[in-house]
Amino acid sequence: MIKKIFQVILIGLMSVTIFACGKATTDQTTNQTTQITTEENIELLPQDPTVESGYLTNNVQDGTILHAWNWSMSTIESQLEEIAIAGFSTIQISPLQPQKDFFGIGVWSSQWWKLYQPLGFSIATENHSLGTKDDLISLTTAADAYGIKIIVDVVANHLAGGDNDSLNPDVRDYEVDIYDLGLIRTGNGYASDSSIVSVTRGALGGFPDLQTESEIVQQRVLDLLKEYVDAGVDGFRFDAAKHIETPLDGAWASDFWPNVINGVKEYAEGLGRDDLYFYGEILNTAGFERSFTDYTEYMSVTASNQGDVVRTAVITKNGASIVNAAYLSGVPASKTVLWAESHDTYANDSGLTKNTPDSYITKTYAIQASRKDATTLYFARPNDNTFMGMIGSYLFQSVEVSSVNRFHNYFVGTDELQSSQNGFYLNERFNEEIQGVLIVDLNGTGIVDNLTVTKLPNGNYLDHVSQNTFTVLDGKISGQMSESGVAVIYNNPYEPKPAIYVSNDGLRGSFTDTLSISVFSYNTTESYYSINGGEKISFTGNQIIELSHPENNATVTLDFEIYYNDYKIERQYTYIKSNVVIEEVAINNLDTQVLEGMKIVAWTWEEGESGKWTEGTLIGDTFTFDLDSEDYFLLVLFEESVTTYDWSIKIAQTADFEIPADGIFDGSTLTWN
Repeated sequence: MIKKIFQVILIGLMSVTIFACGKATTDQTTNQTTQITTEENIELLPQDPTVESGYLTNNVQDGTILHAWNWSMSTIESQLEEIAIAGFSTIQISPLQPQKDFFGIGVWSSQWWKLYQPLGFSIATENHSLGTKDDLISLTTAADAYGIKIIVDVVANHLAGGDNDSLNPDVRDYEVDIYDLGLIRTGNGYASDSSIVSVTRGALGGFPDLQTESEIVQQRVLDLLKEYVDAGVDGFRFDAAKHIETPLDGAWASDFWPNVINGVKEYAEGLGRDDLYFYGEILNTAGFERSFTDYTEYMSVTASNQGDVVRTAVITKNGASIVNAAYLSGVPASKTVLWAESHDTYANDSGLTKNTPDSYITKTYAIQASRKDATTLYFARPNDNTFMGMIGSYLFQSVEVSSVNRFHNYFVGTDELQSSQNGFYLNERFNEEIQGVLIVDLNGTGIVDNLTVTKLPNGNYLDHVSQNTFTVLDGKISGQMSESGVAVIYNNPYEPKPAIYVSNDGLRGSFTDTLSISVFSYNTTESYYSINGGEKISFTGNQIIELSHPENNATVTLDFEIYYNDYKIERQYTYIKSNVVIEEVAINNLDTQVLEGMKIVAWTWEEGESGKWTEGTLIGDTFTFDLDSEDYFLLVLFEESVTTYDWSIKIAQTADFEIPADGIFDGSTLTWN
């Protein structure tokens, strides 16, 4: 209804003559050559990036989800305006249950898995890589200003393991009954899809399966969900959901899902909230003699195989495979979660998508997010050296991602028509009042020349990525795409919002001479930057800014003001200039008993670069090693006889550390993991 009202307003603001417009089809035009004449004087309507304005959707399934994987609560809170402008109606955060082996903030690749081996069913109040319960409450309160929903990843299938047959002793600090009563399953081997018992009772990784049929376990999981609701959370993603039995699993069935889901729903309704969202991670198949529909009574489910098919088809330029990529059997789109990739495909095992270029992921995400009724998750990638809590990539703000998100939100409730033509994928979205099309160029030609569209009336349409005009005439569309190969084509009556992001946010490391900052901006009517409060310099589009300072250990500030008409964004980034070059690190006060029969080696790396093994010298309780220009290090223990270093044969390692400013590190604080 809102869109219909604004359409009427828009007509009053436009002076456009388009033959065969509205609901007319090409068959209703005259036999003469159809012509398009446009005298445009369109005044776009202002619109805040909120649910209330219609910019975002008012429920999770209708919108798109930003997976802020390993971002801290404070980092997410600082990015809420950018996330809203990018069109994400929901943010998925990582597990906030008490984590295994917390001993400092390190690089994601060595730390993230600990969040998926929690010590208990409560929200962490201390010693967590991403924040605490108070930080979560601050985030959900701030997100409410935009109407952004916060959903949290819940680990309920298992707790931290000592091994396949025992719980980590630290679990007892949080779950006395579960630990003392031994509410785990053993003797069923590793989890697999080969049978119901293997799926639901096998050990997943190096930790035992919980007895989720137990009333004690169910109540503790329910307690956690209630605590999250009290903290302002809007929904839940259940990790390893397929490994928790349903009431339809025969001899291995339980009432876990109805008890937990209905229990938290009733609790939330008692607080005046009836909009909790649930989805479950069910990778590949549901398992032998099991169905995805066993879960959809309680939650939406992930279509991981469909995502793999679409991504592969984008890479291999097979448009027909994209069109034919089926959803889950028996599961409607309205119960489906799509993605281009997930944290499992990026980080787990061999990292299926770790080396897939961003351009392919962007195209795949655009296709997925254009779809009708399904929600789509955008996985915000880290880079190789992203620390836990930090942002690794700002591509979630890119013009391609934000444009397709707004397209998705604008066309909620409309129909779709997919097609594959001449190396292009098309998805037309339409009803009687509004029409548009997503086009993805699979072959990289960039020129759309008379592709068939059957649902768009004759007229001129804006591509929100390239800002080029596309023309539809007699059921054929033509225009020039951007280099990204993604075109988001429709006439949105609302103003766009300005966006800016930088290649280096200054949160880690320092620079020694000069520092080049790449700035990316779009949808701006005015843009300015200044350095250290100096003159405001106007710029347009993308920009490279060189930072320097004549003094050592100086702070350099970079300020931005960007506008789209009256909408203004201000941002400040801070950088440290230092000419101090650390050539050697000395780690003293080491526990020499730990090092008996061991060889200690450093792994060192520069910001944004791959690392390398660095040998050093151990004298007494002090280990020293040389540096070239690295910014970070961690220490690794190997057996003394080892001469070729490989992560697979390590004995233990530390967390990741920044190179200390004086090159001296107190080793008495080290924890070996």
